[in-house]
Amino acid sequence: MNIILTGVTGTLGSQIVYQLLQQKELSTIYLLIRSKGLKTAQDRFKNVINNQAAPKYILENKTSLLEKVVVLEPDFFMDPASYLLPSKNNYFIHSAGCVNLTTDITQRDLLFTENLEFTKTIFKTFSAYIGKFTYISTAFSIGDIGGLIDNNYHNKAPNYRNYYEASKHATEKFLRAEESKTGVQIQILRPSVLGGNIFKYSQYFISKYMVYYLVGRFFYKNPLSENSNIRLALNEQSGLNIIPVDYAAKVIAKVITTSITQLNIVQSRSTNVKNGMKRIVESVGYTNYSFVNTLDDSFVLETKNKLEDIYYRTIGLHLNKYLTSNPYEFDTNLLESIVPMPVYNVEDYLAKTISYAKENNFKSAW
Repeated sequence: MNIILTGVTGTLGSQIVYQLLQQKELSTIYLLIRSKGLKTAQDRFKNVINNQAAPKYILENKTSLLEKVVVLEPDFFMDPASYLLPSKNNYFIHSAGCVNLTTDITQRDLLFTENLEFTKTIFKTFSAYIGKFTYISTAFSIGDIGGLIDNNYHNKAPNYRNYYEASKHATEKFLRAEESKTGVQIQILRPSVLGGNIFKYSQYFISKYMVYYLVGRFFYKNPLSENSNIRLALNEQSGLNIIPVDYAAKVIAKVITTSITQLNIVQSRSTNVKNGMKRIVESVGYTNYSFVNTLDDSFVLETKNKLEDIYYRTIGLHLNKYLTSNPYEFDTNLLESIVPMPVYNVEDYLAKTISYAKENNFKSAW
């Protein structure tokens, strides 16, 4: 089995690499990595593979495992004829993408270019060389529909909250349409919001602090928070659906060779949003807050203090539509049959992941 993987230095992509390198069936893994600043693609991969949060098996067998790894810069990567032979045993996992929850119309084209158009280019470039294309989408690509959500996102009407969701769903639809044209199997996997590791080898580690971590970071060492209160808008009946990143990677590595076409990698029931937000902000020592219960995703406070003004112009602007979303649950019967969800207290987990981030000063691992 040969794997072609994008998004290698990302939060999820790095964990996928760790999981794939532990599979005996793996022959070669081709990694798309760009140089960044003074760091070459090889340098950036070394940061991933040498990190002490890597699984023990990776660190102990690094020399032999690296013989299976080929790191490719974009120009060479996009010329598969130079390193691949057409084979049904070639699997492409497309984990790269642009995560931006803005509703600013000026950002729409960027999101559709990075998520949809780039995927089109990659798929058309590699379709003659692969047997299967796995696309890492998002559990939120269907938008704010509420209720019980199953794995099929192409039999129901979406209700997008932003251009990120719309671009990811449009990419899914493009790939599904290409399957019958090319004969390449399409698989769509949709992780929820990613949190730190749950398994013991590097518990709570995550390479980059995004989404709900931004709430903790906002209040952490914020000079305005020392003497200012804040009113946080949310729908008290809604929830936060956060999945450990190492669990998500374990599922992905296991299902890529199966016949599963769509799968949400999610918690079946979300953490109550009020309880979750409480644990997040208090984990960085901030307690001067209150909640405003609202179903209005465009809710705006009539008068705001400086702390509230900054919050609602920055992260609140992006997260508000999620904090006020319709209550929902996921059907996880299929997911649980593949990799059972570890048993843990989800609210304690939220607090511990934020505490871990605080101990690391919310600094990215690489």
